[in-house]
Amino acid sequence: MKVANDIRLLGSGPRCGLGELILPENEPGSSIMPGKVNPTQCEAITMVCAQVMGNHVAITVGGSNGHFELNVFKPMIANALLH
Repeated sequence: MKVANDIRLLGSGPRCGLGELILPENEPGSSIMPGKVNPTQCEAITMVCAQVMGNHVAITVGGSNGHFELNVFKPMIANALLH
């Protein structure tokens, strides 16, 4: 997630941002701001990272709340693990 956010920040610009990277134009920009490029790849990567972190937390909580050999969170753990 940090790398995607850094790439998004380094690609900001061209006038008031850092503008060190040129991001590819995959989606149309703004009609009000010509030359604007939306960082769609960086935003997609951060969404995937957030989902992975959420699944990790769900598995951790589910695994820590099992009692002895009985864990009622096994279906949730399996679901989060397979996603």
